[in-house]
Amino acid sequence: MTPPTDPFQAVTHPDPTPYYADLCARGGLQRVEGFEPWIAADAATVQAVLTSEHCRVRPASEPVPAHLVDTAAGALFGRLVRMNDAAPYPLVKQALADALPTVMQAVEAESHRQAARLFSEPRLSCLPERALQFPVFVLGTLLGFPEEALEESTRDVEAYVRSVAHPATSDTGAVAAARLVERVATSLRAGPRIPRMLSAFTARMQHEAAPVEALIPNAVGLLTQAYEATAGLVGASLLAFARMPGLPEQLARGECSLDDVVQEAARHGSPVQNTRRFLHARATVAGQPLEAGATVVVVLAAANRDPRVNPQPDAFLPRRSARRTFTFGVGPHACPGHALAVTMASAAVERMLASGLDLTPLSQSVTWRASTNARILGGLS
Repeated sequence: MTPPTDPFQAVTHPDPTPYYADLCARGGLQRVEGFEPWIAADAATVQAVLTSEHCRVRPASEPVPAHLVDTAAGALFGRLVRMNDAAPYPLVKQALADALPTVMQAVEAESHRQAARLFSEPRLSCLPERALQFPVFVLGTLLGFPEEALEESTRDVEAYVRSVAHPATSDTGAVAAARLVERVATSLRAGPRIPRMLSAFTARMQHEAAPVEALIPNAVGLLTQAYEATAGLVGASLLAFARMPGLPEQLARGECSLDDVVQEAARHGSPVQNTRRFLHARATVAGQPLEAGATVVVVLAAANRDPRVNPQPDAFLPRRSARRTFTFGVGPHACPGHALAVTMASAAVERMLASGLDLTPLSQSVTWRASTNARILGGLS
């Protein structure tokens, strides 16, 4: 098997683990031939980059992708917490981080309801599509979207997400972004019947004195950020059951919980394989001088397998002691939706296991959805 030659190729490679191990073993900020960005792969360097004040989430010259400027997709992108470093966005993130724990009971209940709807039919061929629909159905419902709008909302999330990376789809993405924004705005106009998730977010935004114009985009951001990450986590968890036939017995004997399995899958299978950071000015990061304009690809999946923070990194250990997981980031841009993704994925996996579906084919050869950063099941090959 030909190994990948750069971190973007590794995302959809059949087995990127040896490549990631090699990057991790080298340590420090490094470069590979034919790949322009710097690479951070070991846990210490990933930690240093993600917590550095010099490393920003967007290039100084392009706060919004050029092909999205002056479109509804660009307006949405430009107000997302995860795409902004400066004030007042830390206030918005704090509001979101405070609001989410207050609605987790509702998330869990809706996750089980939608899992019963989408995953009761025991067919592996349906898994990739249903796994992507699932977080939109759960969170869309909690944001007040009508039942009949959930499938279209999934298509809109897909169109927006694709348009960020693919200029040729920017027109479709702009229309989709506008529809998603309008659906959230409609829910906010529901007066005393505002959905619980929006109500909680609104209250915390007011408490933090965060700008009201950031509310709707970041409510939409819950959908767009959970979309691929949750689907990837569902797939990674099911792959663990397919490749470790003894896992159901461990669950039955009480040796681990389903939450333990999904948390370990988030580390071992890393649905989000990498992210990026950009230098706005000349600086030294992780001991390496970097020029203004430099890009760093932060290989989260490699850091998750660093034996210095996770001993026996290639072993799948549901009850792993002191687990370090970089999948959801660290530092000021750590994703506040870690528990959200685990809760939703656990409900989906529980329903799939209860259906009696034979997962064995997943232990053989699978394909991966085209992406340069998210590892998501595409189907059986």
